[in-house]
Amino acid sequence: MAAGKGTRIGATDKPKVMFEVAGKPIIEWAIAPLLKLKEEGLVDRIITVVGFFGDQVIDCLGQKSEYVWQKDQLGTGHAARQAQSLIGDEEGLTVIVNGDHVLYTQDTYRKVITEAEKQNLTLVLSVVNSETDFDDYGRVIRANNGKVEEIVELKDTNELQKKISERNINLYVADNKWLFGALSKVRNENAKKEFYLTDIIKIAVDDREPIEAIRIDRPEEAIGINTEEDRLKAEEILNKKV
Repeated sequence: MAAGKGTRIGATDKPKVMFEVAGKPIIEWAIAPLLKLKEEGLVDRIITVVGFFGDQVIDCLGQKSEYVWQKDQLGTGHAARQAQSLIGDEEGLTVIVNGDHVLYTQDTYRKVITEAEKQNLTLVLSVVNSETDFDDYGRVIRANNGKVEEIVELKDTNELQKKISERNINLYVADNKWLFGALSKVRNENAKKEFYLTDIIKIAVDDREPIEAIRIDRPEEAIGINTEEDRLKAEEILNKKV
């Protein structure tokens, strides 16, 4: 998903994913591990959802991806739904990730895809535990038996929920046909009046579908670039890797 404007990072004449980090546009770092997995045969198709100054993203990536447009910025659930025209009837699993995550690795993607296949899960969400980092990420709400119940975005949390250390990190694997059925049920009854992708977790629970929250091995990978501070933090990590 790469349709957002990037208000917090000061985007005016280019989308957030075209800001540079460690010498390359954010979107190039984000797509790189998926391209490698496509070469391996684990990933079949890559589809990028574009919107704000989306032509710049298309010019940057070229034939590395297919594209769909999100003309109106109505939230992440609405963004993901735009791919229905291309893959809505296909069998298999769909990976969904934000285009501003530059640190996810092949191993992380492979882990969540493999777990979804091995456990025959309808939905996998990826999480990290942190008391201080990723404060603006959604909180993972669990029942007394430890099962995931829903994700509550920060703006919709109460004071108790704000203190939850388990954070949703915007990396999902879902059964493709179930996914687009679930997306059609998402409503915009929240503080931002947007269609949240995270609402599919509650829909899966209500449908009694098998879901699992999987903790990634390296929490730093979960850094999404929303602000200049995020960009500099990600750049420091990337430069060390290089």
